[in-house]
Amino acid sequence: MIFAIPALVVFLVAALAVALPLLRKPAGGGEGPAAGQSAVYRDQLREIEREKAEGLLSDKEYEAARAEIGRRLLAVSFKGGLAPERRAGRRTTAWGTAAAILVLMVGSALLYPILGTPGAPDQPLAARVNADEPDLAVLVARVEQHLAENPEDGRGWDVIAPIYLREGRFEAAENAYANAIRVSGATADRLAGQGEAIVAMHAGIVTDQALDLFRKAEALDPDDLRALYFMALAAEQSGDSAVAAERFRRLENALPEGSPWRDMVDRRIAANSGGRPADGVVPNGPDEEAVAAASDLSDEARAEMVDGMVAGLEQRLEDDPDDIDGWMRLIRSYSVLGNEEKAVLALRQAIGYFGGDSAQGARLEAFGASLQLSGAER
Repeated sequence: MIFAIPALVVFLVAALAVALPLLRKPAGGGEGPAAGQSAVYRDQLREIEREKAEGLLSDKEYEAARAEIGRRLLAVSFKGGLAPERRAGRRTTAWGTAAAILVLMVGSALLYPILGTPGAPDQPLAARVNADEPDLAVLVARVEQHLAENPEDGRGWDVIAPIYLREGRFEAAENAYANAIRVSGATADRLAGQGEAIVAMHAGIVTDQALDLFRKAEALDPDDLRALYFMALAAEQSGDSAVAAERFRRLENALPEGSPWRDMVDRRIAANSGGRPADGVVPNGPDEEAVAAASDLSDEARAEMVDGMVAGLEQRLEDDPDDIDGWMRLIRSYSVLGNEEKAVLALRQAIGYFGGDSAQGARLEAFGASLQLSGAER
């Protein structure tokens, strides 16, 4: 209704602006020059009548002059006679137009409350802003359509590959990075991105294919953080703790000040340094070499060793349950020791914490499957 009031005022002003010129009486409202010309011609007729009577004009001259003046008088009289009719017609048209405008204005004012929605609020500003900013799914769909029509657009593959990776669409991300490399050439970022996607596809396991990509990325950029991290992780997963610790130290030196990765890297260094803390960091759990050694002990000695080795990791996970790598390390430790029941229990706890529908939950489920843990179904 707030909008209807100013709209009605604007409509009224516009209607008056149109109607007033039509209703205004034209300037020079008399009969105009036609009346004066008629009087002159009539005087001329009387003049030639007088001259004929006095014998100044012959009959032939009289008839010719009278005919010419009469013709002119008829022409002027014809124009003057139509002028009042035209003015009357104009007045009729003006009043008709004014009446039509009045009907439209009043009719609109009466019908709008019935047919319209004068009480409806306007669209909120946030909705209008969001309408101009399509969501990520729409943008991704547009890029996908563009790439389907232009598969040689390397820039398009560069744009969509990391988006796929963040969304957990790992196979699509790996394919996008591969296409970016095919079209635009290999760079450290593209190679490391493709390698990361492959690692994610294999539940965090650095496969030989992924490791080869990380090595190529490191050759192009020795300080590429992703390449350094996953190469260190590959050494850790293969049980080569010394190499893993050395590579994690390289990664630590390459990290910028204040990096959120630093605490995690410190824990990795400590874990791969035979349990010795690095820079004062307390080890967060057993490494695989120690776990494998424990599996050769007697049941009693192994149980005692496991209690000491795993206690630190369990305690850390209680304090920081968001550490998905810690959960995977705990699960792997139980699996290596042959304690499948505890491995399955830890796997269920981790999936329950992160949620089965989350990306972390899917990663944990795939990790459990890679360890061939039975009874891990929820």
